[in-house]
Amino acid sequence: MESIKKYYDNTQSDKPRNNVEYFINEIQCNSGNAIELGCGAGNDTVYLIKNNWNVLAIDREDVKERIAKRLTKEELAKFKFQKQDFETLKLEENNLIVANYSLSFCNKNRFSELWNKINDSIFTNRIFCW
Repeated sequence: MESIKKYYDNTQSDKPRNNVEYFINEIQCNSGNAIELGCGAGNDTVYLIKNNWNVLAIDREDVKERIAKRLTKEELAKFKFQKQDFETLKLEENNLIVANYSLSFCNKNRFSELWNKINDSIFTNRIFCW
């Protein structure tokens, strides 16, 4: 547990992933409902919220407060957090799913079930960043 906290501490000030920045800046999707799977320190979540997205951040560790303290009162209205693991994941309908470096944490015997949940939750013609 201490090592994951140290990882979050060390990555909390990192920039969002390139694919998320590309999605916002180049594809210019301005808003919607997003889910970040395996949100970690929340860099992509915070970036999306600051770019007018509603985000459900999901992680197996309770990082809600770590992310929330980086948001303004108005931005907090766009933020939800759920502590879940991939094997029992429940997803809301969304326009965007971000899963950077996280899907490998799913039990390989349950991966197809996870993939089906992702596929069923995302609106047609929307984006999956991984």
